[in-house]
Amino acid sequence: MRSHFLLAIALTLAASACKKPVEQAPQAAEAPAIRLAAEDIVTIQRGELETGPRISGTLQAAARSVVRAETPGSVVVIGPELGQAVKKGDLLARIEAKALGDVTTSAQSGVTAAEAQLDLAKREVQRTEALVKGGALAQRELDRAQSQVTAAQAQVTQARAQLASSKSQLGDATVRAPFAGVIAKRGVSVGDVVSPGAELYEVIDPSTMRLDASVASDDLSSIAVGKSVDFEVRGYPDQRFAGTIARIAPAADPVTRQIQVLVDIPNPGGKLIAGLYAEGRISVQKREALIAPLSAIDQTGDQPTVLRVKNGIVERTIVALGVRDERAEVVEVTTGLAPGDVLLLARATKNVAVGAKVEVAVAAKGSGTK
Repeated sequence: MRSHFLLAIALTLAASACKKPVEQAPQAAEAPAIRLAAEDIVTIQRGELETGPRISGTLQAAARSVVRAETPGSVVVIGPELGQAVKKGDLLARIEAKALGDVTTSAQSGVTAAEAQLDLAKREVQRTEALVKGGALAQRELDRAQSQVTAAQAQVTQARAQLASSKSQLGDATVRAPFAGVIAKRGVSVGDVVSPGAELYEVIDPSTMRLDASVASDDLSSIAVGKSVDFEVRGYPDQRFAGTIARIAPAADPVTRQIQVLVDIPNPGGKLIAGLYAEGRISVQKREALIAPLSAIDQTGDQPTVLRVKNGIVERTIVALGVRDERAEVVEVTTGLAPGDVLLLARATKNVAVGAKVEVAVAAKGSGTK
C-alpha cells in the first residue's frame, strides 16, 4: 500500500510540472548600425581620366635680357622703375661720358688732319706727274709721290676707324631697352660708379612664359615637341594652365637621369609670374571612365576588391582595374561597380567588417570626377 501511495504522489507532481510554462532563453540585443561620416565614404561616378608623365619646374620669361654696362663711369640718369613697362629703345640709364666725348673730338680732329694730308699728297702727285712728262724730274720722283698718297690714304682709314670706335663707346654710355617688355630688376641708381659688365637692368617679355621642367627618363617615349601640358602653379590654387612642349634636351642629366623639357606658355593677361613653381602632366591620353579613388581599393589579395555599401550592409566586391592616374590618385574601374555605388575609404575599412550594418551620411563624389 505504501509503495502505491508514493507512486501516486510522483505522478501528480510530474503532471503539475508538465502544465508549468517553459521559460525561453533571453535573446541577444541587435547590434546598432555603424554611423559612417562623409569622410569615410565615396560615391563613384564617371569622369574624365587623364594619363601622362608628371612634370614640374620653374616658370621663366621666354624673352629675357640682362642689360649690362659696356663702358665705365658714373651713372647720371636712370629710367624706369621695377615693374614698369618699356618700349624697344627706351632710355634705361646714362653713364657720364665726358672723357669719351673728349676722345671722340680728338678722333674727329685726327680724321680731318689725315684727310688734309691725303689731299696734299694727291696734289703733289699731279704736280710731279706734269714735271716728269716735261722731263724736268725723273720717274722715281713720281713713284715717291704716289707712295705718299698710299700712306696718306692708310692714315685716313685708321683715323676714321678710331672715330667710329670712340663714337660707339660714346653710344654705349646711353643704355636702352633691347625690346618691349617689363622691368623685372633694376640694379643701379644715380651716382653709382659702374664698370664694364656690371648688371644694370633685367627686362622680360611677360606675354609668353616658359616652364623649365624635367621628366623621368622612363617617360621619354611619351613626350614629344608639340604635345600639350596641363599644369598648376603655386599661388593659384584650383586653377589650371596649358602650354606646349617647345624643346626637349638631347641628353639626360648624368646625376638625376631626368630630361630637361622647355614648355612655352601663352600669358596674355600677365597672370603668370617668372620664378613661380609649377607642376602638372604631359597629356598623353584622355577618356571617359568610371573612376574610383585609389584609397578605396584593396590590392593585398589575389584580386583587387572594394568594400561597398549595399542596402545598408557592407559587402566585399571584386573589381577589375584599368588606367591609373597617380597624380590625381584615382583609377579606372572596368568591371564590378556602377555609377552611384558607395565605397568605404581606407580610413573606414579598418573599423568596419564585411556584413556590418551601417548608416551612410551624404556621400562625397569620388576624387577625379568632373
